[in-house]
Amino acid sequence: MEFARVALMPFVLPRGIAARRLFDCRNAGLTSFLLRTIRCDIMTDMTSRRKTLKRDWFDNQPGAWVMVMLPAVAGFFIGGPNLDTLWLLATWAVCYCVQFSAAHWFKAHFSRRYLPPMLTYAVALIVIGLPFLITHTGILRWAPLYIVLVALSMLSSWLRKERSLWGNAVSVIAASAMATVIASFGSTVETACVMPINAAHASCAAADVTAARTAIRNMPDLSQIFDLHAWWPAGSLPVSGLIATVLFALTQYGSVLVVKTMIRERGKCSYVAASWVWHVALLLLAAVPSGRSPYLIAMTVLLLARAVALPVVTRRTTLKPVVTGITEAFASFIAFGCIIAAI
Repeated sequence: MEFARVALMPFVLPRGIAARRLFDCRNAGLTSFLLRTIRCDIMTDMTSRRKTLKRDWFDNQPGAWVMVMLPAVAGFFIGGPNLDTLWLLATWAVCYCVQFSAAHWFKAHFSRRYLPPMLTYAVALIVIGLPFLITHTGILRWAPLYIVLVALSMLSSWLRKERSLWGNAVSVIAASAMATVIASFGSTVETACVMPINAAHASCAAADVTAARTAIRNMPDLSQIFDLHAWWPAGSLPVSGLIATVLFALTQYGSVLVVKTMIRERGKCSYVAASWVWHVALLLLAAVPSGRSPYLIAMTVLLLARAVALPVVTRRTTLKPVVTGITEAFASFIAFGCIIAAI
């Protein structure tokens, strides 16, 4: 009977634990006493899986922090440092904490283990973000985009497809767009004038910068609810921020492809070819236009070199994932510096 009760464990335990315990029981000829001991040990394992662990409070991908925060930091410098951009930068960091803890919760199909981190970070986000929202209602113009991105992110986690190409694309778009979001709230005068709407806004000299900044900080009145220009006033889409967003999105998705050729899709020629084609296209995009920047050319050459070299090197040897992560972190910092210098 004792053995029969232990034999039922595969239906309630993770496959790996149950199979390992049963193998030990059947092959070691254990006594009833030992079987009871093992059963208690298994139940202890089940209980520990429901407890929140220290690692559940932190993202287990340090490289992800680099990719998430660098576009936001770029927007901070492009738009011009001030209290608004610093506030948004801190809020975005807490947003990411909420995102990865919520993603774990969805991936575990609402396991209680991940609730404490998610709820704690959510409260922190409310404390930091709600005052900004009340005083800067204009941030809501970005809400539709991020509602869609959050929904897709949680869906990918629920389906356990967060490492898929489309799941990675969602993360890249969300992070890269923050360069524009934060730059639009910056202190630089040009950000209020670089997106002319009509003749009255054709130049910075003719624009009322104070009025433009107020329009960016606030949502339009109900009487202007269908006025596109009121929703997106001059400066709410700064050209420098948009350029940074596009560049970060292209380079970061290239990094996604490189990592896949090194870890999850290692040895697959299709992914290696996709990575190489992507980086060659980036090089052409930087080198062909007449107003090309030497910083962007240097960046794309270096990124292409690492995209070609890493898969070739790992044909004969294996690199630990941490080495790949460090390499991509350096590549992200190189891209960050070149993008800032070019803009």
